[in-house]
Amino acid sequence: MPDSVTVRVPATSANLGSGFDSLGLALALTQDVTISIGHQTEPPGGLARLALDAARSAYRLARVEAPAELSVYGKQAIPIGRGLGASAAARAAGIVGANALMGGKLRDDQMLTLGANLEGHADNMAPALFGGLRVVVRDGDGYRHIASLLAPGLKVVLFIPDFDMPTGESRKQLPQTLSKEDAVHNIGRAAMLVAALARGEWSLLDVATQDRIHQPARTRIFSAMPEIFAAAKDAGALCAYLSGGGSTIAAFAVEGEERIARAMMQQGISRGFSGRTEITAPSDTGAAIVDQH
Repeated sequence: MPDSVTVRVPATSANLGSGFDSLGLALALTQDVTISIGHQTEPPGGLARLALDAARSAYRLARVEAPAELSVYGKQAIPIGRGLGASAAARAAGIVGANALMGGKLRDDQMLTLGANLEGHADNMAPALFGGLRVVVRDGDGYRHIASLLAPGLKVVLFIPDFDMPTGESRKQLPQTLSKEDAVHNIGRAAMLVAALARGEWSLLDVATQDRIHQPARTRIFSAMPEIFAAAKDAGALCAYLSGGGSTIAAFAVEGEERIARAMMQQGISRGFSGRTEITAPSDTGAAIVDQH
């Protein structure tokens, strides 16, 4: 068994508008995290501590005695508090790395349940661990997930504001109850979204990503959100939505990505929200060992 492993883990975009807490997409933005048996020579940062805690939790779940000392290193590549799954990526890296160090004692379902319980929800954790577009639901004490087909050619344009929206604070804005009309609105659109992405029916994506559960509430924190959505679509985006709990806004496109990115940036700045843009794509690859020794 190795003494050190490096895990490459993707950023993720959850909810996709209508699929609140149920849909997540791995992105071709990655971060490398190295987990080693031995002394940590420098204090781990915030997300490194999450990876370290997750690694130790993986040892406990497997009922394997953890090494007296574990160390975690990695340059932060996924922005924190921006709705791109930074904490899920850190925890996924810790779990996958620890599992490799102890010879693969944990099954995929055990890793997902552990990661989701640590994270508090599974919509980022499932794509972080396994890649692709994932549908994930709670089932008793565990989770069930499935990879959904994703037609080729899709790009993801991100506007990443300079302000963060910590998930805990963002979730406090959410309604405690829903009307039947609002529940049916989101159920139908989430189902349509999965089917449209699988078949490449791009013209349905704008309708399919519309949401009544979380985005209206989160607009109270990020007031420019509707205008940035509109700017993206006016510039040619197929749809736009708040990635995870925010603050990143994601737009799907099959052409004109640079134009869409400029439009989102300009609208954000005009409303007092500076930031940066990133053009990426869905990724089929979840957390993977890229080096071990």
